[in-house]
Amino acid sequence: MSDRLWIMIDIETSGPIIGRHSMCELGAVVGSRSKGILGTFEALVTPISDEVITSQDSFAKAKASGEAPAVAMKRFADWCKPYQDQRVTFIARPSCFDWPWIVWYAWTYLGENPFGFRALCASSWFEARGKKFSVELPHVAVEDARIQLEHFFTDG
Repeated sequence: MSDRLWIMIDIETSGPIIGRHSMCELGAVVGSRSKGILGTFEALVTPISDEVITSQDSFAKAKASGEAPAVAMKRFADWCKPYQDQRVTFIARPSCFDWPWIVWYAWTYLGENPFGFRALCASSWFEARGKKFSVELPHVAVEDARIQLEHFFTDG
C-alpha cells in the first residue's frame, strides 16, 4: 500500500436524495502512504434545486459563488486523469453515500462516467481490520478529504 495512489473524495450535499438535492461541494485529495499528500481538488458546485435540509452553509456558499455542475465535473475529470493513468484507487467515507453522487453528476453533466463504479469505503477498510475510523471533520469537503486520507495512511 505504501506507493499505491489513492484519491479520497468528500462531498457536502443539501440533502440525501441525488437529483432532488444538490452536491454543493466536491473535495478530493490524492496521495500515497510513502509520499504523503500530492495534490488537492476543490469545487463549489451551483445547486441544482433550492431544496436544502443539510449543509446549509455549503449550500449558501455554492449558491453565491459555485460553478456550474458541468464545469466542476469537467475540472474534476481533468484533475483525476493523470492519476487514473497511474491506476489510482478512489476512496471515500462512506463510499456508499459519496460515490453515487459522483457517478450521477458525471453521467448527468458530462454524459459519461470517467471515474468508474468502484470506490473503496474507508470505514469498511478499518472495520475489516478490527478498527474504527474516527476523526473530527470541519465539513469543508477538501479539508474533510485531507483529514480522512491522512488518517487512512496513518492508522489504516
